[in-house]
Amino acid sequence: RISSGNKYIRASESPVDNALIMQNKVEINENTQFVRNIDHVTDWYNNTDGALSTIESAIQRVRELAVRGANDTLVQADRDAIATEINELILHMVDVANTNIGGEYIFAGHKVDSPPFNALTGQDGNFNKDMVTYSLGDQRADANLNNIMSVLYGGSDKRLTSEIERGTVLQKSITGLELFFGDNPVSPTPGFTYTMPPLEESLPLKMMNMGDGVQEGSIIITDQNGVEHKIDLSTAHRLDDVIGMINATRSFEAGIEEVPSDTAVALGINRNAGFSSLLVGLSDPKMLSEFTNLTDLNNGLGVPAGYLNINTRDGKNYRVDISGATTVGDVVAQLNAVNGGAALEAKFDMVHKRIEIKDITGGAGEFAITSTRTQLYIKDLPPHTASDLGIARSVGAGNQIISTYDPVMESETTPLSMLNGGKGIEPGYIDIFTHDGSTVRVDLTSVQSPLDVISAVNAQAVTDGVDIVASFDVDSNRMVITDNTVGLADFRIEEVYGTDPIAVREMTTLTRSLGLLKSSQGNTVVGNTLISSGPPIDETTLLTDLVPPPERGFMVIRGADKEPVKIDLTGANTIQDVIDGINGSGKFTAAWDATAKRLIVTDPSATGGNFGLVVEELVNTGRDLGFITGTSNHVSDVITGAPIHVKSLPTLVGSVDLDPALTPETDLQSLNSTRLSNPGVNLGYIRITDKAGRFAAIDLRGSKTIDDILTKINNPANGIYVEARISADGKGLEIVDKNHGAAGKLEIIDIDSTSAADLGILGRTVDHVLIGKDVDPAISLNTSVSALNGGAGVPLGKVYVQSGSYSGEIDLTGVTTVGEMLDKLSNTDNNFNMQAWISEDGKRINITNTNGEPYIKVRDAGGKSPNTASSLGLGNTPSIFTTLMDLRDNLLRNDAKAISEESIKKIDEDLKRVLNLHAEVGSKTNRATAAREKQETITLNLKKMLSSVENIDMSEAIIKMTEYEIAYQAALQVGSRIMQMSLLDFLG
Repeated sequence: RISSGNKYIRASESPVDNALIMQNKVEINENTQFVRNIDHVTDWYNNTDGALSTIESAIQRVRELAVRGANDTLVQADRDAIATEINELILHMVDVANTNIGGEYIFAGHKVDSPPFNALTGQDGNFNKDMVTYSLGDQRADANLNNIMSVLYGGSDKRLTSEIERGTVLQKSITGLELFFGDNPVSPTPGFTYTMPPLEESLPLKMMNMGDGVQEGSIIITDQNGVEHKIDLSTAHRLDDVIGMINATRSFEAGIEEVPSDTAVALGINRNAGFSSLLVGLSDPKMLSEFTNLTDLNNGLGVPAGYLNINTRDGKNYRVDISGATTVGDVVAQLNAVNGGAALEAKFDMVHKRIEIKDITGGAGEFAITSTRTQLYIKDLPPHTASDLGIARSVGAGNQIISTYDPVMESETTPLSMLNGGKGIEPGYIDIFTHDGSTVRVDLTSVQSPLDVISAVNAQAVTDGVDIVASFDVDSNRMVITDNTVGLADFRIEEVYGTDPIAVREMTTLTRSLGLLKSSQGNTVVGNTLISSGPPIDETTLLTDLVPPPERGFMVIRGADKEPVKIDLTGANTIQDVIDGINGSGKFTAAWDATAKRLIVTDPSATGGNFGLVVEELVNTGRDLGFITGTSNHVSDVITGAPIHVKSLPTLVGSVDLDPALTPETDLQSLNSTRLSNPGVNLGYIRITDKAGRFAAIDLRGSKTIDDILTKINNPANGIYVEARISADGKGLEIVDKNHGAAGKLEIIDIDSTSAADLGILGRTVDHVLIGKDVDPAISLNTSVSALNGGAGVPLGKVYVQSGSYSGEIDLTGVTTVGEMLDKLSNTDNNFNMQAWISEDGKRINITNTNGEPYIKVRDAGGKSPNTASSLGLGNTPSIFTTLMDLRDNLLRNDAKAISEESIKKIDEDLKRVLNLHAEVGSKTNRATAAREKQETITLNLKKMLSSVENIDMSEAIIKMTEYEIAYQAALQVGSRIMQMSLLDFLG
């Protein structure tokens, strides 16, 4: 015992003390490990403390620079210098964020073995690298080409923990997500590209005609009765303005429609390559080289105007307008330019005389090309002149037709424009049928008052020799038409339905009447053959003899430089005067083709292949809207305009699939959005058989929404005991059989269509619930904001927008549908020059700068505003990196307003968050120190207890051992004397 120092040699000597010894040793070992853990935690917090101090110093420096950058006295060069330092601080911040201690990254959460942050520059993706200066609009190409544009977080969102005593853990790390991103989910950085927005009613007029816009002015629409209606479009800014102004006449219905075109077919590329990345076009024997004119293709029929709709394998859809292409090579070049050259590789195959297109997106979906065209149309509505006057009726054998009472008609001189609630009356004709079988057609195209109507009726009756009289009843303030004829026919007044095709013309028709309303890709415009109503036509022919005779006025000619040259023909009397007027411009020449009887205009200054010649009216609003050339009247009451052409414009591409959940209001045609062909639902009959064997054929035709489908299936008149409903996850439908205990199968099949398959409910099951497939609805204008993100919705608040040379806030609070959101983004302030639209695949929201300025940025407004922009995929998640990058960009675009309004505010928010976390680190460091002291004290006490139980009292043991040794020696001596024996005694 003395040699070992232990009180007991064997455990059996004292089982109770031995148990205490083992318990104390275990606790001491645990506490020793706890102390080690605490030391490790302290090391982490010390390192974190140092990193946070570095970050705070950097943010303080950033704030100083921001305050300096917001100074209005600085010029661009000053702010560029500050931006350079900010860019270095961004790099420094990324380095600190990837701090590595002992092979572990302290801000990576659980993923300590790899750097949590990855910085991407302008060379690493489709980022908005260009800059547009605030207010001035100067473009700075590739200003951010080599700068950091996005910082991605690859760490985890869970903190590391260590046990500091039994049952108690202490967090030893701060994640990069909470430190740099405020613990918000990280949204991918929006992309940026040049593309065509959809041609919808919100399209700004200045985007039309490849960016040349629409001239301000008026158009004349002639209805089927030959009545001309002047529509003043001078204040229109968007297509819906034009449509609204035309519809406001109540004589016409205008709209926009997208229809299939033969553009892709004529090029031989209207094909679906499936899951292959190579789309091989059809051969055309006329496609001899890249220089082959498109007019030579398709057996000489050329390539009709339209758009190529290209679905790439990464799920994106691109629209390519080839209206400006003249050769095969032009088409190939436009295909190669899609998404900045990152989507397609097109080439001309000379051997097979065809176009080949390769998808280089790296996606796994289908690759296909179709084509469409978008056009305006105007429909002539049924006439309502008599109805507006309140006299469209039959009184049979009666002799008087009295107009309907209108309280504003106080006398026969009341302006007709005040009738019908201020809507007025439609100018037109009425037919009056009398008892004797006569018909009087009255021209009311120019009437302004009831007196004018009465006078027109009476004058026409006299002309036609029919005894009818119109008058005004001063007592009732109504018009009265009296039939004084005798006969058995009914006395009635009806509308006049014309049969002429509806037409549109400009306010002036001088150029058109001279046969010169044309354009050419060369330097010569050859006019149409002119017709004379008098002597044979030549240069001396009077303009009044032409059919139709042109009115005096101005003609405009544009050469290759597109600059308008106004030709004054107000004093022209003969064709020679027209020729002299054009020649007098000093820029263009005109000549008379005596053989073909037509005018020829040439631009002699066009050289070196710089061609292009346009001869137009003074005002060309109708032409720019597509209603003058290239129109069609498939039916006489509708005129369809030429295809609308829009150039590709800088566009911010949303980075988040907004994944709307199915709701009762979901449009059926928005379903199956990932299908390249036949999206939506092909409606018809389905048959449902419940588990009890009852079945019903249900007609789904005419349904518009999911609610219509549910109502029709759940109709008790069907005689089946099932319930259709939207699944809990909002991805599809489910059919519940309520025949409890029935042993049959629940089955749904299509009868004459693909309705059940398209709705995802085609199938059979022995279960009582048939769970439908994901029908993948696309976003539509009617999609509820609350349905986005799988039904989780999007937090709505203010967003800060920089578009082109303008900056400001847009408040999205309170919008309920995607359509309202897009309208707010597009129309809150015209200075933004923005059009927000739903991507072709129906997955995301994009924003286009309609002024062609290549800079668009949307950010969460900060402060109390929620993360609206980042939730919509329109902006980066708020973070220290985003704040610094935005500040740098605001400096580069000379936007002191954004620096003072947004950057400084967000810097303060970031600094506050870092300080709060730093304080947390400090408090937890103190806790770790206290925990260490506690464990050391406990260990010391345990060791004392262990010593008292396990260790021997050495002084007491030595005394006892000495006593035992003396006694032993004495015993040996006594024994030896007693036991002394001789040899003989021993042998005996």
